[in-house]
Amino acid sequence: MNRFGLVALLGVVVFVITTWLAVISPKQVAHPVEGDQRDPILAFEMVRTPADLTAVIGEDRADYAELRDAIDKVNRIDFLYMTVYGAFIAAFFATIASARGDRRWLILSALGIVALLADVRENMALLAMTQDGADVAGLIDTMFVSTWIKWFALGIAAAGAGLALFEDRTMPVLRLIGVIVGVAALGFTVASYIDPVRFPQYMALAIFVTWLLQVIYAYRVSRAPAV
Repeated sequence: MNRFGLVALLGVVVFVITTWLAVISPKQVAHPVEGDQRDPILAFEMVRTPADLTAVIGEDRADYAELRDAIDKVNRIDFLYMTVYGAFIAAFFATIASARGDRRWLILSALGIVALLADVRENMALLAMTQDGADVAGLIDTMFVSTWIKWFALGIAAAGAGLALFEDRTMPVLRLIGVIVGVAALGFTVASYIDPVRFPQYMALAIFVTWLLQVIYAYRVSRAPAV
C-alpha cells in the first residue's frame, strides 16, 4: 500500500469512529430551545455563558446524571477520534507535499496537530464542566479558546484540502466539488464563530464532507497506475 492508500485508510477509520459517536451520542440537551438544530455534543462545545451550559447539561449532576454520563462517554472516546482525524489531516497534506514536491503543503499538515492539541485541551474542560462544583466561568473561557482554535484549524485545513484537489486537473468533477465544499467549510466556520447557534451543524457537515472527498481523492490516486 502506498502513502495515499494509507491516507485513505486513516480516513475510513475516521468515518467509522464518527458513526460510532453518532450512535452513542445523546439526542437531546437538558433544556431544548425551539429552532436550535445542534446536536448536544456540538451545543456543549458552543456554550459561552453559564446559562448556555445549564441549557445543555442541566442544573446539577443528580438530576441529569444519565445525560452527563453520556456526554462524558462521548468526550472520552473523542480522545481517540481526535488522534485519528489529526493524523489523517497531517498525513494527507504531508503526502500531497511529497507527491507534488512542494513543501508549502506541510504548513497545512501542521493544522492536524494544532486541531488535535486544541481538542485535547477542550475535552479536559468539557469533562470538568459536567462535574458539580466546577469553576464554570473559568472552564468556559478555557473551552472557548480551545474550541475555536480547533474549529478554525479544521476549517482552514478543509479549505486547503479543497485547493489541493482543485490543483489536480485529472479529476475535473472532484476538483470542482472539493474547492466549493472546502471553501464553504471555512465560511461556515467563520459564520459559526459569529452565530454559534445557527451555523455549527453546517460547519461540521461541510468539514466532514471535505474529509470524505479527501478519502475519495487519496484512494483514486493510490489506485492510479504509476507513470
